[in-house]
Amino acid sequence: MNKKQMTEMVSRVEAAMKQKKPLELLPYTPFPPARERLAWKKVDSTLGVELINEAHKALSAGFPSLPATLYLDFTLTGNRKRFEDAYFVRRIRLNTLVLAECILHNGLFLSAVIDGVFALCEESGWALPAHNSYERSQPQLALPLTDRPVLDLFACETGAQLALIHYLLQEELDAVSPLICARIRQELKKRIFTPYIQSRFWWMGYNHEKTNNWTVWCTQNVLFAAFMPHILENEAQLPALRLRVLRRAAYSIDRFLSEYGDDGCCDEGAQYYRHAGLCLYGALSVLQEACGREGAAVFSEPKIRNIAEYIMHIHAGGRYYFNFADCASSAGYAGIREYLFGKACNSERLMTFASHGWQARYEMQPLHNYTSSDDTLNLFYLVQELFMSGEVLSYAKQTAKLTAASDYAYPSTGIYLSRSKQFALAVKAGHNADSHNHNDTGSFILYKDEKPFVIDLGVETYSKKTFSAERYEIWTMQSAFHNVSNFDDAMQRDGKCYRATRVQYTPEKDCTTVSMHLEKAYDEDSKLSSYTRTVVHKKNEAVTVTDTVRGDFTTAYFTLMLQEKPELVSAGKKTLTIAVGKASGGVFFGTIEIKSRAPLSENAVHIEPIPVTDERLRQSWPETVYRLRIAYTGSLTAVFS
Repeated sequence: MNKKQMTEMVSRVEAAMKQKKPLELLPYTPFPPARERLAWKKVDSTLGVELINEAHKALSAGFPSLPATLYLDFTLTGNRKRFEDAYFVRRIRLNTLVLAECILHNGLFLSAVIDGVFALCEESGWALPAHNSYERSQPQLALPLTDRPVLDLFACETGAQLALIHYLLQEELDAVSPLICARIRQELKKRIFTPYIQSRFWWMGYNHEKTNNWTVWCTQNVLFAAFMPHILENEAQLPALRLRVLRRAAYSIDRFLSEYGDDGCCDEGAQYYRHAGLCLYGALSVLQEACGREGAAVFSEPKIRNIAEYIMHIHAGGRYYFNFADCASSAGYAGIREYLFGKACNSERLMTFASHGWQARYEMQPLHNYTSSDDTLNLFYLVQELFMSGEVLSYAKQTAKLTAASDYAYPSTGIYLSRSKQFALAVKAGHNADSHNHNDTGSFILYKDEKPFVIDLGVETYSKKTFSAERYEIWTMQSAFHNVSNFDDAMQRDGKCYRATRVQYTPEKDCTTVSMHLEKAYDEDSKLSSYTRTVVHKKNEAVTVTDTVRGDFTTAYFTLMLQEKPELVSAGKKTLTIAVGKASGGVFFGTIEIKSRAPLSENAVHIEPIPVTDERLRQSWPETVYRLRIAYTGSLTAVFS
């Protein structure tokens, strides 16, 4: 959207309201409450049966405790996981119980729902320990301040969860005691609405703070909460609350969009698209419905459509994506929200891509999204899937699966994509100041026959160190573990000034070329005077990467990260043949031919097995991956086939 278009829309709404024109901010009711039985009896029966089975397990398991010492664990040890596991399980089980009660509507799970609601309401703080600060640069407080709530991702998510429970089951909960829903309204006012309106958190985009997925993720969930019906004790105050929330939300969305290029690229990667682009969709959906005719054109902007379609272009095949930054390579299949974003933007290609993604996931494990994915925490997404699954599966059956796009360019971030029948290639020619940045300018990712060949590992399980001044001490963030050349012990540095220059992108029918200079991605310690990289994808043959370097360093190391084990099968003075991933029948998955202008030393090739023990990395990679380093001088060419 054009800069300030959102805030201008809200100004028109506000002016109309002051003039008492027939215009009001409408509540957001995309689903029926549980009491509307005809609608709930039409939800996806397969998902419904599996949900009820999961709810019986949740009923017997109860809700884990969250003692103060567990909250303190992050400050004392730096470990995020122990607290977060218990925190998230509480919310996941509550979601399962709520949905099962809405489906059966016989009171079987209602008492457990009440226990879950009060468990959340009685937590001292909803923000995670790792997020418990009032400014981005401040250290986290060891414990929550109950009189000054922090709005982080999961505080806002909890607010949206409770608001939707209030909407779905208000009649049933009030029949037990009106004090239950009254407690929800009280906590929402204290923990969500008041701090949102009165405070300025960094993710809101004030004072020129850089925005990211937090901006729209938090904004979406505050909007979900504020625009649910009957969410204040005093209903006469609702129009004023909603207008104030809307005004702030529009400002934050404007700031978020202003930092995106017109090409719509998410520099945080495919995994974060689901918290950035898709949460933008969620926020805009509320604004569209709330603002009536003023919000009708919100999805017509080309930039919004480009943001929506990013996930389709960055897809490498199957469950894999091109995963620069903290994104995982196996970022999951597209699904309901991508489909709805495509529908809103009138993108039939995205609707087709997403519907076939949902079909693939549904056929493998119908309940996958309810038990083991990032979306499990958000009750809104789960209800959305129950009601939309049938339409999306039907759309998939009516449309042919998309053939992969050939080439695509994202100049705003320096990401260039090229595909052929056999290879899918991504090259990064941007800078080292992306959101969730890794020092990997010039790196490339290569898939062969939709399987990982040259890889980007992604990020380990988040810890206190991940988002601190010590971030680049973590090995997965360093250029020495990405697919670039490094020099002696010197590696790339972080910051926008560490970047690719003189980038040229030449897409042609049978050959795509990306070339760049990379010396500015390293500091003076590298003793590097020039470094050019040229990546050529001959569509019916191979991918070739050529590095040419000059400087006062002792040794340049051409580095490759590989999923499969490499083996040196032949060596000459200036040539090497490395086979990758030998199968049981003796056939290799891929081959890398190395050519050097200068003679290679006898010990030029270093093959290092790297154990993958981290839980987050293991979701994408086998128990061992490999780093291949080749020492060279002057120039080296690698041909991947």
